[in-house]
Amino acid sequence: MMGARILSTLIFSALFIASVVVSGAQADDGDSIAPAQPNLVNAANAPISSILQVRLQDAYVPQFTGLHGQGNTFSIAVTMPLPKYRLLPIPQLSLLTIPAAVTLPGGQTGFGDMRFLDIAVLNAGHSVLWGVGPSFVFPTASKPVTGLGKWQAGPAAAVAFVPEQWLVGVLAQNLTSFGGHSNRANVNVMILQPFASYQLGEGWFVRSQPQMLFDWKTGKKVLPLDLGMGRVFKIGRQNVSCFVEPFRNVSYDGPTPKYGITFGVTLLYPDFWRGH
Repeated sequence: MMGARILSTLIFSALFIASVVVSGAQADDGDSIAPAQPNLVNAANAPISSILQVRLQDAYVPQFTGLHGQGNTFSIAVTMPLPKYRLLPIPQLSLLTIPAAVTLPGGQTGFGDMRFLDIAVLNAGHSVLWGVGPSFVFPTASKPVTGLGKWQAGPAAAVAFVPEQWLVGVLAQNLTSFGGHSNRANVNVMILQPFASYQLGEGWFVRSQPQMLFDWKTGKKVLPLDLGMGRVFKIGRQNVSCFVEPFRNVSYDGPTPKYGITFGVTLLYPDFWRGH
């Protein structure tokens, strides 16, 4: 199990380094790869994006508070924007997160609980964007220790500002359990995700997206701080975003990650809805 966690971390490190090298090379048609458009960089760094994207992400935690051992989570996230009148008379931004492999400090690995979020955008196309919608968690974990065993739902809200090279905003969700295994603890938790990114030019960016958790039932919290760097570029015709983002937890409520590092590789499809 430990070898698999280390291998996945090394793979993502290699992908990130390779992406930087490739981004300075020639595209398949012999032309230099064009710098990423500013709006494409913003879309790649927004938790709920305005373009279709498929994100592969790996979070490696070498040390926990209150637990011995290491952890790792490999997830696949699909962001699907729906234009106006595709389903509702207003635009929608949907996010499906699939925790494909969750490895705990004890060495057990399994599928996690899937999450789905849908935001109806109430003010699209301006420098300030905001919206509200529902959030869901499905008890799909393959092992009891890799999930909570509860159906969960609750409200979600997001707001984002785009001042010049900046993208600044926050995504908030409050999830409450309403069903599932009776022998598992009920859930009432808020997930607060402030996000900020700054464009350095030529597709390069710095970013921060800590996911803060507040458990209303126990009073416990998780307060990570992170700062990462990455780049949006093209490989042939494919738009790609890569980033690496170390983080450290500043709260010590119960068994939580002390520190870790997240790697991400995202395939971007800004023209998906053209012609559909």
